[in-house]
Amino acid sequence: MARLIESVFGHEEHIDSLIHLKLNNRWPHAFLFVGPSAIGKKKLALAFAQMLICEQSDTACGVCGPCLRVAKLQSENLTIIEPDTSLVKPVIKVDAIRGLLDALSLASLGGKRVVLIDEAFTMNPQAANTLLKTLEEPFENVYFFLIGQSVQQFLPTIRSRSQVVRFSSLSVANLKRIKPGLPEWAYDSARGQVDRLVQMTSNDGLEKRAEAFTFLQQFIEDADFLKSANWRQQVKDRSWSNMTIGAWLQVICGALAFKAQAKGLTHLVSDIQTEQIKKLAPVTAEKLLKLSEYLLQAERDIAGNLDPVLVFEKMWVEYARVG
Repeated sequence: MARLIESVFGHEEHIDSLIHLKLNNRWPHAFLFVGPSAIGKKKLALAFAQMLICEQSDTACGVCGPCLRVAKLQSENLTIIEPDTSLVKPVIKVDAIRGLLDALSLASLGGKRVVLIDEAFTMNPQAANTLLKTLEEPFENVYFFLIGQSVQQFLPTIRSRSQVVRFSSLSVANLKRIKPGLPEWAYDSARGQVDRLVQMTSNDGLEKRAEAFTFLQQFIEDADFLKSANWRQQVKDRSWSNMTIGAWLQVICGALAFKAQAKGLTHLVSDIQTEQIKKLAPVTAEKLLKLSEYLLQAERDIAGNLDPVLVFEKMWVEYARVG
């Protein structure tokens, strides 16, 4: 059986609300799913795509041909659009949206059709405006799911023509159901996101985190940080930048806990990070708190498709101004 909704963890209130809309024939033509990355937004969108496309049940039977094809991402009634990651700055180009609309205009396909646009905020202006025309005058029996992290990432006109659903991070209990058997510090430090949990506990992730901590020392101690070129190439990699920000936030949280002698919070860090925390001892709690604020803003800026190098430069200038 391949009923996708059964593989979604958390978000029970949203699931109940969406099923209510479906059963009462109040399904809008476009949803905007926003919230932190790696919490199941795309998986949930696929589960409801399966419900829309299923020919046997309003909530997906999981056994009919249409259900099985959606589960395998092989359905002719499901289109998934993602940013072009081969580019330095991943983007969804207007050609991808035009090709989609040309396909949707064909009348040969029967039944409901679903379009899932992952990281839809990466659409360039031409792509976003082209899609907007369709949202204003939607095709019959065509339903859209736009996936992003914040409503601010989208044009106001797109927001106004979509039903916005705001998702929160997963609970520790749900993380344990998805990825059981990992260290307690990892669950508590993953900020409710599966990708962070996996990254923190993999061998490759631990190695990259060690690099991130070395970079943190440079960021804090090097008065000529902006003149240095050795960190810029790595920072251009958005996934590395996001991992670095997460690693810095975690170790700063641990350092603040140790400064406050909050023993109950020390489980937030691993033994590997204890040495790094000790290196932060000379940094005042005020500066660490400010840096954590700057890091959260940097995370939002990078999610908003700003240049990661410029984001880190700005963050260093702001941090250097803290007394």
